[in-house]
Amino acid sequence: MAEKAFVMLGVIHRDEEGPALLKSWLDRIRPDVVTLELSRYGVRFRRERGEEYKRRIDRIAERLREKGELCNKENLVSLRLYMDMPYEYDVASRFGAEHEVPVYLMDMDFFSYVKLRAVDDLLSEENIENALTGADRPIVNQEKTMARLYFEKGIKTSSYDREMYIRDRYMSAKIKDLMRHHRDGRFLHVCGWQHLQDPANLYGPFNPTKVFFHDKAFCF
Repeated sequence: MAEKAFVMLGVIHRDEEGPALLKSWLDRIRPDVVTLELSRYGVRFRRERGEEYKRRIDRIAERLREKGELCNKENLVSLRLYMDMPYEYDVASRFGAEHEVPVYLMDMDFFSYVKLRAVDDLLSEENIENALTGADRPIVNQEKTMARLYFEKGIKTSSYDREMYIRDRYMSAKIKDLMRHHRDGRFLHVCGWQHLQDPANLYGPFNPTKVFFHDKAFCF
């Protein structure tokens, strides 16, 4: 494969800046094929039930306001974004439609199913209320801090676990198959920033160029 023929773009899921950043990178890289660290099950679940959960979140937030309680706006946004269609899917789909570029969902349904079947407990009225009245630092902000420490200082504050290894092994095998059908095309794999670590070098055979999407200094 030619130089920079396979690019891994590390993103932060549910980042409010994410849609604009991802669109900018898509326009700069101009891939011929886009693969996403998303599962079909995860997309279908949010399409079918996302609005139901967001209405529950909004109802509880309104009830808290009526009682005169302060509502953590950042946590409200974070909860709603969890049940929104991932911006990676929306932005990549629009890019694909506009430029006639295929977009593939690569992640395993199994792990999405295991996580999302617990949503009823995660987004119970009690848990939503606790999140909206708490002062915890939003998860997205924590992710930004961890990513900055890793990319700028080389400090690892989160582990690359066995689940990530299994998922990356699955996705890299699917990408290898796709490359047989899209020869000489530039691939862009959009994934959570932690997948760029790839300690088992599963993406190594593709000679990847790895980019963190908040890195404005990187040039193509």
